[in-house]
Amino acid sequence: MSLWLLLASLPAYADNSITGLRLGGTTIEGGAGLRVVIEQENPITAELFILDNPYRLVIDSPQTSWNIPSLPPSGSLDKAPAISYRFGIPKPETGRLVIELNAPAAPLRAFTLPPRSRGGNISGHRLVIDLVDRGATAFRVAQAALKKQPFIAEIDDKQAARDASQKTAAAQSTSEAKALPAKPAQTQPKIKPQPAGTSVQIQTPSARPERWVVTIDAGHGGKDPGALGGRGTREKDVTLKAAKALAAYLNRTGKVEAKLTRTTDKFIHLRKRIQIARDQKADIFISLHADAAQSKSAHGISVFSLSDTASDKEAAYLARSENQADLIGGPDLSLEDPEAANELLRMFQRESMNESTYLAKFILDQIQDLRGGVKRGHRFAGFAVLKSPDVPSVLVEMGFLTNREDEKNLRRDAYIELVASRLGKAIIKYLEQSGR
Repeated sequence: MSLWLLLASLPAYADNSITGLRLGGTTIEGGAGLRVVIEQENPITAELFILDNPYRLVIDSPQTSWNIPSLPPSGSLDKAPAISYRFGIPKPETGRLVIELNAPAAPLRAFTLPPRSRGGNISGHRLVIDLVDRGATAFRVAQAALKKQPFIAEIDDKQAARDASQKTAAAQSTSEAKALPAKPAQTQPKIKPQPAGTSVQIQTPSARPERWVVTIDAGHGGKDPGALGGRGTREKDVTLKAAKALAAYLNRTGKVEAKLTRTTDKFIHLRKRIQIARDQKADIFISLHADAAQSKSAHGISVFSLSDTASDKEAAYLARSENQADLIGGPDLSLEDPEAANELLRMFQRESMNESTYLAKFILDQIQDLRGGVKRGHRFAGFAVLKSPDVPSVLVEMGFLTNREDEKNLRRDAYIELVASRLGKAIIKYLEQSGR
């Protein structure tokens, strides 16, 4: 018998049942996404995970059966990126709902809502999942995080009360109401029932994209000059020149599409830089800087990745300085603070941090013979610009403008080209060997 059983053969568990399935558009973090609403008779525990080849969202619920008379347990969907669904019992006493996707859309938010009365009808307990396509790397980061630590969505009134007390949860509830039609008969997705024994054919995505996307961030800019050298060298000019040189190197390989957060001398908030990379579906985010120190003897290249705890006092000081530079442009109220991200994104952040450490090692291998290339090494700190939850991110301090020799090098086009080529080689090797 097929793994995905016919409705007639599904066990009718007394504990719970799925009584509704709805799909609608939603806006999350400034981008368009898909909202999946699963309605259930009673409070349950649901485990979420995602799979590829083809892309799938999977929801496992213990002691749960299918109970939607108007819908068969499998069918096709026409709400992108969802293209089909199926329900079955892959293991004893566990109901599994699978939403198949034609794009690497990963869940960025999942929350629960209690039953409510609407139009004379009372809904069941609702599990709401918002998915957004941020590219293949974001999908794999989320997939790895969920594999290591399954996300459990508890559906109960206490959780709903906590959600309702927060402004973001209230906005989510309003968004759902707008996304779903008002008439009960129109709330189910458009389904094309599949004959018994018929499987939905889905094209398997390629192992990797034709070209990876790398977002290069030229630190500082506009009203924020960054560090200043003894000869008047401004950090914002050095970083922009280096960013353009790195982009040119990567684009020449034919393997990467390099994109910049800024191409001119302008100020950009740190969180906006993160969002640019995510909107570009970047596989890597690299932020370029040039350091300053009280001691003129301090020199060399540093590679930083994100950590809640700084690796040393100098790293902590540098992170504070870089983060405070964001205030030059006034408060940034346009995007949600990464520190306030939901539990799903915090899980993905931890996985992204692991990947960033891996990327940093490739960079250190390539720069070790440059002046001070192994002197400072891989370091950790809480840089705000590295807090993308689903894009591996590193910050490279290319040298100290307060050091005479480093400043001299960073003023030379030939040296900038040399650093860019080393960074480019490291990025290519990382992408090729990480399986992305």
